[in-house]
Amino acid sequence: MASILSVIFSVLYTIVIVAVIVMVIEQQREPVWSFAWIMAVIFIPAAGLLLFILFGFRPARKRLVAPPRIERSERIPFITLLENNSDARLTLHNNLEVLHNGDRTYSSIAAALAAARESIHIEYYIFCEDKVGNYIAELLEKKAREGVEVRLIFDAVGSWKLSKEFISRLRASGVEVGRFSPISFPYFTHYLNYRNHRKIVVVDGRIAYTGGINIAERYLKGDTMGLWYDVHLRVEGEAVADFQRMFLSDWALVSGQTLNDKRYFPASTATNRAPMQVVGSSVSSRWSAISQAFFAAITGAARTITISTPYFIPSTSLLEALKVAALKGVEVRVVIPARSDSRLVHWATCSFVDGLLAAGVKVYLYTAGFLHSKLITVDGRMASVGTANMDIRSLEDNSEVSAFIYDREVVAQISATLEEYIAHSRRVMPDEWYSRPQGQRFIEAMSRLLSPLF
Repeated sequence: MASILSVIFSVLYTIVIVAVIVMVIEQQREPVWSFAWIMAVIFIPAAGLLLFILFGFRPARKRLVAPPRIERSERIPFITLLENNSDARLTLHNNLEVLHNGDRTYSSIAAALAAARESIHIEYYIFCEDKVGNYIAELLEKKAREGVEVRLIFDAVGSWKLSKEFISRLRASGVEVGRFSPISFPYFTHYLNYRNHRKIVVVDGRIAYTGGINIAERYLKGDTMGLWYDVHLRVEGEAVADFQRMFLSDWALVSGQTLNDKRYFPASTATNRAPMQVVGSSVSSRWSAISQAFFAAITGAARTITISTPYFIPSTSLLEALKVAALKGVEVRVVIPARSDSRLVHWATCSFVDGLLAAGVKVYLYTAGFLHSKLITVDGRMASVGTANMDIRSLEDNSEVSAFIYDREVVAQISATLEEYIAHSRRVMPDEWYSRPQGQRFIEAMSRLLSPLF
């Protein structure tokens, strides 16, 4: 009897493994990624299968249907791309303010929240129950008690430390709270790996914020790595409606409640001309819109590309685009932290530096604290501020948002911020980098191999 059960188990297990392999192949992701998962489920079957269930399964993207084509003469190609791959409309009239680090960002957000009269919509990947988090929560509670509609979305993984008491307190005051993909067995298995990494605040449908700064005290006081340096963007004008639509789409996902009342979309009164597009992407989007935007920005550069990112684990296409840009004479500069909050991610990041240096990319290690900014500037004519890191998780798996800005004055401000980062960085010199110990290089290579799991 035991032998029969053993045979039945072996057959069933084989069927499961074959099914997983077929599923990996059908996802049509990069060959290296697919090959790594196939090898994992074959050679470490139990562990490989469990890891795939937790981190490898990818929900089907929306059916790829060709969008209505926009005539090239009506838009420059980059703007056309974003309109076609993510329905990111070009808005012309906006007032934009670049906010540096936690103190200025939290002060600005707090002032906007305090002045709210109708609605507050706020979503964050990380919302900490610390001094900053409690201060923002108290403002939300106060406004809810005053009759303002207040809705909060937080990611169940990024904000896993939030206590039930904290959430209950918010709800008791009238704040509506939604968790993105709560972790509960067994339903978490397909969604554990796909998180909402967005940071969006919309007040009265008239003011919006986005960027890389979460609600956490480390952006004010730092931690063992020093102060966390980052950038946020304050927006008034036509683009606010795009942030509002994105929030309401996420709210429908976490609450099942569809909100499309016109009062959430008041007419803009902004007259300042600052063109921009708001691009969102997620695992279920038709296209990897932000990844495509980064690729197009890099390949379209004529003179300069400067990037700051805390985590640099690019796709093959983005890595090659950076190399090709440098090889054709574009000045390409990448600023990454000298230290990271994730040792494995930092090792994986270091594994990509060799190829960048060989192509002539200038790589800088930021040493004044932990660099958490996600910024890109191209030729002094375009800049991106948002939540997406230059890594596979952000660009393929997470829900993200990025603002692509075409206003020369704002682009100049962001360029100045990047120059300040470089001034507080140590440039990586090829001879020094290539001479690091072989053991260290092996650890970095292994971390790179495991990077799809990070």
